[in-house]
Amino acid sequence: MGFHMHELFGLFANIFFLGQAFIIMLVYVWSKRHPLVRMNFFGLLNFQAPFLPWVLMGFSLLLGNSIVVDLLGISVGHMYYFLEDVFPNQLGGRRLLMTPELLRAMFDQPEDPDYRPLHEEQQGEDLLQDEEPQE
Repeated sequence: MGFHMHELFGLFANIFFLGQAFIIMLVYVWSKRHPLVRMNFFGLLNFQAPFLPWVLMGFSLLLGNSIVVDLLGISVGHMYYFLEDVFPNQLGGRRLLMTPELLRAMFDQPEDPDYRPLHEEQQGEDLLQDEEPQE
């Protein structure tokens, strides 16, 4: 989805190398999914993770680079984040982005019915259940 949107918008903006826009898209999605992570930019600026794409765009502007590529990555990242994480959780929303069955068949690992978790993994699950607040 993200790749196709980059290609489409890249043609309209006359941008042919979209690697930086793709990276900014990934940074945007990561930053939206981890809003409480504290970031530090060159030891000068402290901020929360959702501001990271905007800080990187400001740094590009400070260096005299065009911000069109950054804006393209942020806009495509926002569309992907909305369609993947926000819209399906809304009333009447559903998941619009689906993984093609060919890719699922090639890369998904089948569930192993004989799998038994390690003792350490079971203890970790017990600890997580103990930490949940009692009502």
